[in-house]
Amino acid sequence: MKLGTRLIIVSSIFIVTLPVLGYYFVDKIQSALLQGQEEAQAMTASAIATVVRGYTDLFDVDEDALYVYPRQLDINIDGYSQSDEDWGRLDDKFNASAKNKFSQLFLDDDRYLYIYLKVKDNNIVYRNPRYIPLDSSDHIRLEYIDKNNQHQRLILLTEGQGNVSVYKVKEDWQTWIDGRHVNAVLGVWHETSTGYEVELRLPVEWLQSRRMSLSVVDVYGENERYPDTVISTKILDANLLNPLLFRSREINTAIENFTDSSSQICIIDQYRRVRAVIGGKHGVDSLCQSTDRVSNKLVEKVLSGKTETSRIFKANKILLIAAHPVIENNKTVGAVLVSNSDSQILSGQRDTLLTVLFTSFALAFLVFMSMLLFSSWLTFRINRLNVQASSIIDDSGRFINNVELSDAKQKDEIGELSRGLARLLDKLNNYTGFLESVPGMLRHEILNPVNTISMSLQKLSEGREDASINTSSINSANNAILQLQFIVSSLTEAANIDEALTQDEVDEFDIAVLLEEYVSNIRLKHAGANFVYQSTRQNVFVKGNDIRIVQLLDKIKDNALDFSLPDTEIVFQLGVNQHQQQIEIRVKNEGDCIPQAQLEVLFQGMVSLRAVKTTTPHLGIGLYVSHKIAKFHHGHLEITNRRDKQGVEVVLVLPVAIDN
Repeated sequence: MKLGTRLIIVSSIFIVTLPVLGYYFVDKIQSALLQGQEEAQAMTASAIATVVRGYTDLFDVDEDALYVYPRQLDINIDGYSQSDEDWGRLDDKFNASAKNKFSQLFLDDDRYLYIYLKVKDNNIVYRNPRYIPLDSSDHIRLEYIDKNNQHQRLILLTEGQGNVSVYKVKEDWQTWIDGRHVNAVLGVWHETSTGYEVELRLPVEWLQSRRMSLSVVDVYGENERYPDTVISTKILDANLLNPLLFRSREINTAIENFTDSSSQICIIDQYRRVRAVIGGKHGVDSLCQSTDRVSNKLVEKVLSGKTETSRIFKANKILLIAAHPVIENNKTVGAVLVSNSDSQILSGQRDTLLTVLFTSFALAFLVFMSMLLFSSWLTFRINRLNVQASSIIDDSGRFINNVELSDAKQKDEIGELSRGLARLLDKLNNYTGFLESVPGMLRHEILNPVNTISMSLQKLSEGREDASINTSSINSANNAILQLQFIVSSLTEAANIDEALTQDEVDEFDIAVLLEEYVSNIRLKHAGANFVYQSTRQNVFVKGNDIRIVQLLDKIKDNALDFSLPDTEIVFQLGVNQHQQQIEIRVKNEGDCIPQAQLEVLFQGMVSLRAVKTTTPHLGIGLYVSHKIAKFHHGHLEITNRRDKQGVEVVLVLPVAIDN
């Protein structure tokens, strides 16, 4: 797989994880927002419960109260009660009366009370004028306490479908009081498949006492016409009217500043009846807007005096509810419910998620294009480096051209690779030059002793009887053989130096004592030379093999002797660099300087700068071996021309032993 393809695959994996991580964090944010919303609603519920304590007298309504819903839409009393425009789809809000004979629904506004009755009757008996008693037909009785605290009775009857007649009657329900139709009450009678329905409207000001009852009377027989069954909303006491339970405008006014357009506040009494609702009128997730009782499961713990928060999953949404009890005299008389849908949170979450997705896609595209351009540029540079490196060497491995690598000056990894490759190629070029010089060097050094041996053998073959000549020929041949042995020994030493060094024992020794003794010994060995030792250092320890160090010094000493001018000093100096924890041995001689180009190849082997022939072959291997010995001791060897241009200086740098 190519490098660019790898970059694209790796970046693609990273890019794909961005929306996944974004979705994960958005989900965590949603959970945190829902938790914060629940806590805020709980605080609101607690505050409202404190306010509502001043209105607990409004909760004193028994469980048999007739619940009145606030009217939401305009209602026409026209007999078409099933119309959505009239009753606002409240069919499921009817309260069933005893024996399930009829059910009723109450609505109110500022002027009227609206009543909608559904009566089950298989045999409807309508009003017949021949029968004088008003209770001689199926009819509806309506009782209420007026503003003067007087018990009023109204009877509603009809001769057929259409408008109903309404009369004030006496207590026996058979005779009217004044015989006049009560025009303030509007009613319409409508037959159904199971009985009949009645729509009513009466002034709400009549009901200031908030007491009223309804009764449905079924008359027996077309001829007998006597009341057979009377089903009433009154349960406990036949003479006690039902209380009307209106939603409290006082409580609404007190808490109207506690809500916003998205939340709903619902006040309930101990019977789970909704007493006040603020907010949420247009929400489909309203908790109390269109019902008279809330779920027992929802408020069971709250009505026992406990604070509760819950989540209801409804229509793919979450309804957050915080409930707080209303306590009066250590008794729970009601509860405050604060509900809010997660729609706004989910809307914000969706917006955030879309932003994350779009941002991720945009970022993915930019990263993809950037990676594509970067990988293309990277591939171009690598291919260019490959072409340039390949053009330097021919098929046989010879250097044919000196090409400067284009990226060698760059500071990135490819630039470092170019510089490393350049150094490698340079070393390879030097080594190739070394290999090319080996045949010529060996031919030059080996040819002399071979010629000597050949001439000696020729003289001996001539059979001369001169003993001195024969002896000289034999000696010359032996010297030539010794030279050949020396050449072979030097080549073997250079070839096996690395392996030999690994087998040497390493120990700590005092380099100052060794160097001082070494200079003393070579003075005796080379009496005609002038060796000088300069150092005041003592107890300078290094770690290595002292025999190899002496071998290294011998190689340097031999070169110094060969290149020094007659009657000049060869100086050995020992110094210590305390900051870098290194020792420096400097060997200086006076003589010709070495050209800079030749200084760089002295340690490669088979390089000899001697212009004067000697009896000992010089293959240029000595400095190569010295370089290997210095490297084995974690040091390095340097050869430079002296600053005064009077000769050459060799510097051996070795690390000081750590224990000292």
